[in-house]
Amino acid sequence: MSMNDDQSVFTITRQFALPRAVVWEAWSEARQLKQWWGPKGCSIDIRCFEFRPGGFFHYAMNFEGAPTMWGRFNYREIVAQERIVWLNSFSNERCGIARAPFSESCPLEIRNFVTFAGHAEHTTVTLRAEPFGEVDAEREYFEALRPSLEQGYGGTFDRLDAFLLQG
Repeated sequence: MSMNDDQSVFTITRQFALPRAVVWEAWSEARQLKQWWGPKGCSIDIRCFEFRPGGFFHYAMNFEGAPTMWGRFNYREIVAQERIVWLNSFSNERCGIARAPFSESCPLEIRNFVTFAGHAEHTTVTLRAEPFGEVDAEREYFEALRPSLEQGYGGTFDRLDAFLLQG
């Protein structure tokens, strides 16, 4: 895992011991994404999955003993086995953008860039996340959120690694 020095951009990089096509499918197929997306302790129920520019991934995040939280991706750019760009936000049950349930200062939308690079048996995935259309208070909150981002995305990538190793 690596971090970027620019405080307004969060970056995490992970290497997976599988070909790029296999890792790509884990991101681009609903039945696979459902198995690993989200932090540890979270299960996902998919409401909508449209893997194309302009499409949405709308999902419920379930944690034992906690109310359901909704999230959505609005896919902006997809280049097969190379790059996915999307706007991520909390949402309501109807896929409308909603404030994070834990803070009014959390950015409404976060732009994510995921790149896939690799050779025959290894794939490097790099995710960059940054506030999108933010106001100063949202940017400051995002910068202060860095330890939680490390834990959340680190746990998500751990789940992806475990899922991929299951074959």
